[in-house]
Amino acid sequence: MNNKLGLKILAILLAIAMIAGGTVAASPANGSEIPHPANMDSIEEIYPLDDYAKEKLFENGFVVLKDHEHGNISDCYWGLFDESNVSVFITTDALLHIFHVVHDDMLKEIEKEHLYNSTEFLVQDMQKLSMDEYQNTSPDLAHVKEAARRNVVFVTVACKLLDGSYPVPGYAEENVTEYVRKILEHSATEFYPGDDYTQYKPRGHYEGDPALERYFRCMKWLSRRILRIEDEMHPEDSHIEIVQAAMISEMLRDSPEDMRLWGKVYNVTTLLVGTADSITPVMVKNATDNVFGANFTASMLENTSNIEKLRVEFRKPEYPESEIIPVPLYSPGDIPPKYIQFMGERYVPDSYVFQQDTYPHIPYLTRLPKGLEVMATMLGSERADQLLESEKETYTGLESQMNKLESEFGNYTTEDWKKNVYCNWFYTLDPLLVEFNESYPLFMQNTAWQDEKLNTALSSWTQLRHDYILYAKQTYVPCPVAQGYGYVEPIPEFYSRLSSLCRKIETELSDEGVLPEKHRDGFSSLAGKLDTFGTYARKITHNETLTTDDGEYVYGGEQDDIHGFGLWLLGFFSGWNDGIMEEEPTLVADVCTNSFTKRVLHEGVGRFNPVIIIYREPDGKALAGIGYVMSYYEFEEENYTRISDSEWKKRVETDALPPRPFWTDSFLYPAEERVQGDLNRDGVVTAADAVIALQIAARGRHNDLADMNGDGRVTALDALRILHAAVGGVEL
Repeated sequence: MNNKLGLKILAILLAIAMIAGGTVAASPANGSEIPHPANMDSIEEIYPLDDYAKEKLFENGFVVLKDHEHGNISDCYWGLFDESNVSVFITTDALLHIFHVVHDDMLKEIEKEHLYNSTEFLVQDMQKLSMDEYQNTSPDLAHVKEAARRNVVFVTVACKLLDGSYPVPGYAEENVTEYVRKILEHSATEFYPGDDYTQYKPRGHYEGDPALERYFRCMKWLSRRILRIEDEMHPEDSHIEIVQAAMISEMLRDSPEDMRLWGKVYNVTTLLVGTADSITPVMVKNATDNVFGANFTASMLENTSNIEKLRVEFRKPEYPESEIIPVPLYSPGDIPPKYIQFMGERYVPDSYVFQQDTYPHIPYLTRLPKGLEVMATMLGSERADQLLESEKETYTGLESQMNKLESEFGNYTTEDWKKNVYCNWFYTLDPLLVEFNESYPLFMQNTAWQDEKLNTALSSWTQLRHDYILYAKQTYVPCPVAQGYGYVEPIPEFYSRLSSLCRKIETELSDEGVLPEKHRDGFSSLAGKLDTFGTYARKITHNETLTTDDGEYVYGGEQDDIHGFGLWLLGFFSGWNDGIMEEEPTLVADVCTNSFTKRVLHEGVGRFNPVIIIYREPDGKALAGIGYVMSYYEFEEENYTRISDSEWKKRVETDALPPRPFWTDSFLYPAEERVQGDLNRDGVVTAADAVIALQIAARGRHNDLADMNGDGRVTALDALRILHAAVGGVEL
């Protein structure tokens, strides 16, 4: 190939990359040059930069140093405390991580001190009531008798998961033993009407704590077990299961204490993560009251005509259809749209996005979605949408589905976003995902910073999924005085929303009587700090000077307050809040499962990376600051494998990590090395990559990683080469 032709091809490829929203970092929108900071030597004493790192720093106004990794956020910022000539940069990542630590620790304590005991009392009492129902039901009522027996099995499994020595009646022993074995082994995967028992592997903050592991398995069982209203493929079972549901509703009706316990567990978890994505026992009671009146008894459902009357009632719109498929299916129509669950896995909007962006809504059996789709559709991130261009070109129908979802979420009101902690967390992330205009500092006015904020939002979203992995579908010494430069990430609305979320949790869970005092104090302290930083952020956006210690302020100026963030963190995690223990950011959550390929999508967070920024003060002085940002990973596991936190931490410690997403190249130094043929960017070449290459070829598109022979084209032969590489064959 001659040089002119090569340059033409290179120019075309660069143009395509820019049109497709690739990771070529744009300079600040107003064309201004990044100034040289007065304190650059002090910065490099902490993090030396080679010429390539400096090139990225002065191109974008910031750089994230991938090869420098840190664990505890307090250690990160405390290490800068005595560096008075270094500007301490408070990142949204740091504050989101602190919120996650307090929130996750709170959730653990609420579960151990309140929900565990309430659940145990509830299922043990309902087990006794179920046994009485079975004993008192005449054998002449065959369906009702079997429904009563199955209810004994259902609640006895729950009791057994909390207490391995719990007695089992002989008529239920075979079924109970089998279910408990499958749950404890958490390896079997059954298609509907069975269950995916890999979901019962304790993950998140439940792993490693015996009590929380027992609670996890029990609550999963109570939330996942489906009672069918109607099922043409299994009519006998659906007849029995609708009777089961009516019996459970009747037992709760007749036992005010059990109804109180069920309501406590359901209401607290609803405040946190939202309502069930199924019909609840309370709705079943409403249905039986509407059809049969207050004198309803389950024995009335031996009559098939009464069963049909109840089914007609359930077909009314006030009884919700489930939005998210909970179990593996051979085909999408296998599972009926409405079913009943005792506690119900919760409807979460990001799982709804994943449901809508996969088969059968788009015609590709093997596809797993991307975290970017959540940011693009739920939060309207234009940058995320740009980065998904090649994905939309590859998978017909994805773009129209995403447009539909974006329209749906665009109709959400502020009240919709604030209805529970889970949705409110997304609402807090929303201000991070905008295109920052000329009113913001230069380092924020480029696509690289938008990519870094996607990294922040996706990392925080991973923490959210991790915290709610059970329900969705952590001698007195006088303080020194801080002195030095300081700067906060100037997004005022972010601080306001996260502060509001802290106060919402503090108020609503206190009203329920379940919020521990240390977490109430923790959320209150964090909210106060966020309010202060929000004030500083507004001053920065208005080009006002943050004060320094000139003797006028008793405790130093505003920049000194920021510079001393590390000291505040040490106090926050070591004593002021009576035992909230700091956690490293490394965690993982599985978020989507493909029944056809048996592959499981995971979102992970690694260690903190330092970020160096360059900014101007209102007087024109240029300074460099150091802060810390999270590291986001997205990867797939085969054969229904679900990775726990401890397994992920081992990968982090041994550097056995998947590559960072391709779009992080715009702000990371050094950038990730890309594997030729790895089109879904999961770090390995598989047959799935060959399928993607074939689709690219069919559409006449180009992708550098798919062009295996470097001829500037992607053809079916390239797809074949990728397939050979995937199976270890010879290169063609």
